[in-house]
Amino acid sequence: MNDVPNFSPVCVVQSQTGETRTVGSPAEAWKTLLDDWPSDEGDCFLSALLICIDVQNGERAPEEARVAFIAAAVEAGVPLLS
Repeated sequence: MNDVPNFSPVCVVQSQTGETRTVGSPAEAWKTLLDDWPSDEGDCFLSALLICIDVQNGERAPEEARVAFIAAAVEAGVPLLS
């Protein structure tokens, strides 16, 4: 994936370990969704994956990936820290 600007970090709590993870780029969001997400279903989950790829391809703004990642977290019940 290409280098793209980062976005304002989002901290999530991993359900398996209870550890926090800071996600600050579309690539990190994409990897987190694929590797550490509690469910691989849901409209917001799928949308976030696609938006992260679009950002990597220069077709969308990084902030769109952040918003989609947060929506996927809410959908999946993944706690967010401010």
